[in-house]
Amino acid sequence: MRRILTLTAVTALLATGMATPLASAQAPHRPGGPCIQDQQHVSRASVAGYDDVVRELDRIERTSGGRVDVASTGTSGEGRDLLYATVGDGPRTFWLQARIHGDELHSTEAVLQILDWLASGSPWARQVRENLTVVVIPMYNPDGAEANIRQSTTPTRTDLNRDWENFVQPESPAFWRLWRDTAPTYALDLHHMSEAPVVEGTDDLNQFQIGARSISPSRMTEQQWQTNRAMAMVSVDALAGYGPVNVAKYPDIDITNAVLSRMLMGGTAPAGEQPVAETPTQGAIFYEVRSVGQKSNGQLENLFRIPTVAVLQAAAVGELANYDLSGYDAVPYGERGTCGGM
Repeated sequence: MRRILTLTAVTALLATGMATPLASAQAPHRPGGPCIQDQQHVSRASVAGYDDVVRELDRIERTSGGRVDVASTGTSGEGRDLLYATVGDGPRTFWLQARIHGDELHSTEAVLQILDWLASGSPWARQVRENLTVVVIPMYNPDGAEANIRQSTTPTRTDLNRDWENFVQPESPAFWRLWRDTAPTYALDLHHMSEAPVVEGTDDLNQFQIGARSISPSRMTEQQWQTNRAMAMVSVDALAGYGPVNVAKYPDIDITNAVLSRMLMGGTAPAGEQPVAETPTQGAIFYEVRSVGQKSNGQLENLFRIPTVAVLQAAAVGELANYDLSGYDAVPYGERGTCGGM
């Protein structure tokens, strides 16, 4: 079952021109780049900003034949609309978010391209739409994205991925209410990590990390922990034939105020709201793709797109419940490395 899913997901991407093979393998002995040098100006000319997101969402909605609806769930601290798109009308909801950290650049473009694909005539996209309702958030933190910083900007400079307990920023209660109202069964959060992480205990360049546990498994139900590992293994398998990715697990963490953590745990709510009595979210994981600014754009976006589409397909056809988890423990951990072999 695992291999069939991987091949169909990648085939769907190739058929729509969304995936191209990685460039030739980087040297196995210490990551050699591309690297951002000290004092280097990093251009963001080809990276989607807030105005680009507004235009792209409008275009996708207008050309989708009624398949995509775009709306705002509130406004940011600086007054920008917190935009999201909905595609599909299946009985289970899948939450896909990007750019909660404003300086993690490439996830926005990848998510917009996935939304474009979901609205297309592809039979794989139609299968997802028939079985899932997908909520797509291309830019969770528009103020931070425009300032190119990790946090929000005003009224406080806050890491929005640590704000689902205190809800001090207006973005947090706005997206919490959207989560409550859409009741997603699954959630996927796209991030970047450092320039040159390595596979633990090696000098192998690690380009993709999978985060199946934003909190300790002891805080999850048995079903949540099973689903998280299934989503992780679908992602790992989807990238198995895609060049020298050197997939690794994100280091074990237990962060209770992160967005995905509170989706899984429930128990908190903004002022004036009641906590959700029983969380609807049965699986919530995150991706970390290496970050080198504008360098290697297409490759980095593919590392988001390919596994995301594979997980959407697996969720749509009900394969997550019985997916083979036997390889999960064997996936190594990643750790921070030094770019350029220094």
